[in-house]
Amino acid sequence: MNARPATLSATGIHKSYGSFQVLKGASLTVERGDVVTLIGASGSGKSTFLRCMNLLELPQEGTLVAGRHSFAFGKGQKAPNDAALAPLRRDVGMVFQHFNLFPHMTALRNIMEGPVQVNGMTPAEAAELGRDLLAKVGLADKADAFPAKLSGGQKQRVAIARALAMKPDVMLFDEVTSALDPELVGEVLNVVRNLAVEGMTMILVTHEMAFAADVSHRVGFMNDGVLAEIGPAEEIFRRPQHPRLVSFLERFNRPAG
Repeated sequence: MNARPATLSATGIHKSYGSFQVLKGASLTVERGDVVTLIGASGSGKSTFLRCMNLLELPQEGTLVAGRHSFAFGKGQKAPNDAALAPLRRDVGMVFQHFNLFPHMTALRNIMEGPVQVNGMTPAEAAELGRDLLAKVGLADKADAFPAKLSGGQKQRVAIARALAMKPDVMLFDEVTSALDPELVGEVLNVVRNLAVEGMTMILVTHEMAFAADVSHRVGFMNDGVLAEIGPAEEIFRRPQHPRLVSFLERFNRPAG
């Protein structure tokens, strides 16, 4: 049986800030319909690696292939310009820790802006799409609400709807619940869970271990700038192999007290 075509492949990604090397050859291939979650300690490179997957961070070395887009970095390679990056970011959407909604626009207008300005949709088409997506994330009644009138969880769900409005092939989620009050986390995770059920290709960075175990096809453990271990979620959580992964998971499984 042939493997499904890769939707995104990042190979040998290196990223440094000055003399500080964050990524040291990290690699990941994600197939269509996969849900892959990256876990690891703070500073392990997982968010930087995620941001390299739609080139919000430009690697110093490595290759990125995302659908029809291909980029190479390293000696002799020219950095991609904005005209090359814009189509990639349409196809590889991203939702951040902080919602970054336009405060002067309603929830609906926030969602409409990209399809109208970038994809050339008419306002009527974009409004219909936006209302459909607000309903999808459980906010059909908040179309005319401004961000200041929304809870953190509601803002994050609008941000997810806004990213979906661009009809991406892959969605990246960077710690989308870390800025939320604990009681609001579940409503956002439910939206992500529903996207997984629908077959959306997703790569997530999260500290929500139970959620990662529940929603992911594969889980990857980042350590010291590389993907140190990756496998089916059940294998990673029940039978971890890498010593640092074992100790990392013990911290989460240790009873409070």
